[in-house]
Amino acid sequence: MNIGLLGCGKVGTTIFYLLKKNNRITGVYDINKKNEKRAVKLLRIKRNLTLDELCIKSQALFFATPDDQILAAYKKAKPFIKGKKYIFHFSGLLPAGIFPKSKNTYRASVHPFATFPKISIPATRKKYILFIEGDTRAINIAKRIFAKKYFIINRIRKEQKIYHHLIGVFSSNLMVGLISASYEMAKSTHWNNKEINDVIMPIIKETLNNIEINGIKSALSGPLERGDIKIIKKHLNTLKKHKNLLDIYKTLSLIILKNVVKNGKKKEIEKLLKK
Repeated sequence: MNIGLLGCGKVGTTIFYLLKKNNRITGVYDINKKNEKRAVKLLRIKRNLTLDELCIKSQALFFATPDDQILAAYKKAKPFIKGKKYIFHFSGLLPAGIFPKSKNTYRASVHPFATFPKISIPATRKKYILFIEGDTRAINIAKRIFAKKYFIINRIRKEQKIYHHLIGVFSSNLMVGLISASYEMAKSTHWNNKEINDVIMPIIKETLNNIEINGIKSALSGPLERGDIKIIKKHLNTLKKHKNLLDIYKTLSLIILKNVVKNGKKKEIEKLLKK
């Protein structure tokens, strides 16, 4: 299928690298010409089309801009969207219905459930999980565009999107925040950056591996799992000097108590953490 990309950032360029293997990229467009030239090079596009040509010759258009720019990008392209078209965006939060409904235009949102801190070419994943919702015709076409070799497509309802997006935030963005809190605490030991990495990264990887293999309820160790109240009191006392870290410690410990801990001291620990 002939496909075009509007917005040449990390998500769009990475995904289009995989899409080019069983589709024809008519061209790419970005208001930031540096990003556009980078995408043309990475995607090995021999002759890039202008915006009007791109919209006319593409059967499917993908809007890969930041969420608050999707509608503006669509309005810019709209005069050139004629005949039957399939239009998609990659937002994890916004529904397909952000695009106005019109005759012969079929809409869908396709959210890659992954993290894109940079353009990954070749892709770092063997397969990407996509969550899709929108017009039935657009969803059916998406199944042709996104090859099963590289993508797993799951349908969702538009009201579910906010929860999927938040799951991604907790699984990735806030994970970065939690690990940065560990680094902040490590500064109290006066380690250098290499020493911090050498100590922290192995235990993070080991913990994730334990969760994957044994399940989250069997991956916990430490004072909460043991019900060691004296140690928890010492932690809380030390963290009084670090208000933001104290809040993180209490909040996450309470979640662990609720979802993971099995020992008989849960109520006593919960009372201590809520002081």
